[in-house]
Amino acid sequence: MKLQYITRREVPNSKGEIKGKVMIVKYKEEEFARVKYKCPECGYEGELQIPFKKPFIFKCEKCGFKFKIISLRAEIKKEMKKK
Repeated sequence: MKLQYITRREVPNSKGEIKGKVMIVKYKEEEFARVKYKCPECGYEGELQIPFKKPFIFKCEKCGFKFKIISLRAEIKKEMKKK
């Protein structure tokens, strides 16, 4: 299988502390993206498949924490504006 997209990110909780992480992988042959995550709020580790559509939005299966993974370029621009 050939990779079409892959990303690994650290995810802050509601207090801004980096406690979670997410990895998203999309193969060309597959319709959906595979997601492995650790929730920054409750610590739950889960796997799921979501539509390959950016931004990637999904919820923790245990506590409902909302993940929103935007493009890396947009994330960098957002950080630059804060400074």
